[in-house]
Amino acid sequence: MKFMKLGSKPDAFQADGKSIRYVSSELATDVIINVGEVKFYLHKFPLLSKSNRLQKLVSKANEENSEEVYMVDFPGGPKSFEICAKFCYGMTVTLNAYNVVAARCAAEYLEMTRMLIAVT
Repeated sequence: MKFMKLGSKPDAFQADGKSIRYVSSELATDVIINVGEVKFYLHKFPLLSKSNRLQKLVSKANEENSEEVYMVDFPGGPKSFEICAKFCYGMTVTLNAYNVVAARCAAEYLEMTRMLIAVT
């Protein structure tokens, strides 16, 4: 498993099977985002600083003493969520004719105004 130094940026998500994605880091993840059948083990700060909807969903989960957020009908599914999460972490995001519409819809759903400006 590849580890990163504190303060450095990860360059990709790691996969554990088909249903788990995570960021390799010395910092423990503090939120689990369930998109369809895929669980993303992530950190709150990069996500909440760029997504108004995730701020609301994580706040609601905290009130219910849960670390998990569920998004059942996420536009574009886990692949488009991963694009948005990569953007939040500052990873390189490659948009092309096959994923740009799904990424745009996902960013709008997550209320990510910075990504919407970049995609537009």
